[in-house]
Amino acid sequence: MTGPRVLVAYGSRNGSTAEIAQAIAGRLRARGLATDLLTADQVGDVGHYDAVLVGSCVYMLRWHADVLAFLHAHERALATRDVWLFQSGPLDDLPETRDRPLAGPVQQVADRIGIREHVIFGGRLCDGAAGALESLFSLGGLAGDHREWPRIDAWADAVAEQILARRVAQVLVPA
Repeated sequence: MTGPRVLVAYGSRNGSTAEIAQAIAGRLRARGLATDLLTADQVGDVGHYDAVLVGSCVYMLRWHADVLAFLHAHERALATRDVWLFQSGPLDDLPETRDRPLAGPVQQVADRIGIREHVIFGGRLCDGAAGALESLFSLGGLAGDHREWPRIDAWADAVAEQILARRVAQVLVPA
């Protein structure tokens, strides 16, 4: 029996979520998990993955369109796998920001899939980022990097432990 295969699929607008997804995939690989890192629009099939982590940037409480399309297109297959969701975007590092519920359309899919967990990470907004909303946030003093790398790393390590523990349980008690 080979080890678990993991997919980290994500949607990113200005690169912040892509960097988080890269860090998560790196942590999973460091734990010995065969991990593919793809943008949500690059994923053709999730059938050969044991676990899937899906990440999205969030703007105006909306998930990236490619990520929503991915969740809908693969909903049936995702419902038979372990799935974790992560999002980035709050331009602060306040604890109450981490407790926001998923956006309605994402929550509906998450409920049907039966996700294992949803986590929110702070985002990053560089000075001079493109777009009217980004310019407004920059002018409001919200520009900066609000990602908490130790928290991201700890979450990825915890997910890796859950994936590995589940694999051990499957080997000890075959279906």
